[in-house]
Amino acid sequence: MIGKKFLTLTLATTVILSACGQSKESLEAFYKKVEKANQEEKVIVDLNEKMAKAEKEKVKKIEELNKAKDGEFKSKAEEITNDIKNREKIINDEKEAMDKSKKIYESSKNDYKAIEDEEQSKEAADLKKALDEKYKVHDKVIKGYKEVLNTEEKLFSYLSDDNATQEGANDRSKKLAEVNKKTEKVVTEYQNNLKKVHQEKKDVSAILNE
Repeated sequence: MIGKKFLTLTLATTVILSACGQSKESLEAFYKKVEKANQEEKVIVDLNEKMAKAEKEKVKKIEELNKAKDGEFKSKAEEITNDIKNREKIINDEKEAMDKSKKIYESSKNDYKAIEDEEQSKEAADLKKALDEKYKVHDKVIKGYKEVLNTEEKLFSYLSDDNATQEGANDRSKKLAEVNKKTEKVVTEYQNNLKKVHQEKKDVSAILNE
C-alpha cells in the first residue's frame, strides 16, 4: 500500500518537473538564427552614416545650385545628377545586406515550428510576426528610396537641359516633394517596427535566461 502511494507520488512529481522544465532547445535554435540574421544587418549602420553624409553633400550642392549664375547652373545640376549614383550604390548595398539577413531568418522556420511549449510558442510567434513585418516594410523603404532617387534624377537632369522651363522645373519639384513625403512615412513605419522587434526579442531572451 505504501509502495503504491510512493509510486503515485513519484509519477506526480515527474509530471510536475516535466512541466516546469519544458525544453527550450527549439526556441533557442530559432532565436540564434534570428540573432545570426541580425548580424548581417550590422553593416547597415555604416551604410546609413554614408547615406547621411551623401545627403548632407547633396543639400550643400543644391544650395550652390540655387546661388549659381547662368553659366554655372547647368554644370551644378549635372554634378548633382551624377552624384545620385553614389546613393544608389548605398541603397543597393543595404538591400543586399537585408536579403542575406532574410535568407538566414527564413532558415529558422523549422525551429519555430518545433516549439511546443505554449508560453514559448506565444513569444516566438510575436517575434516572428514582428520580423515578418520588418522585412516586408524594409522592402517598401528600399522601393521608396529608389523612387526618390529616380525622381531626383528626372528633376536635376531636366535642370541641366538647355530647353528647361520654370514650369517644367516646378512640376518635377512638386513630384519630388510628394515622393519624399510618402517615403518618410514608410521610414517612420520601419523605425517603429524595429522598436517592436527589439521588445519581442527581449521577451524571448527573458524566457531563455530563466
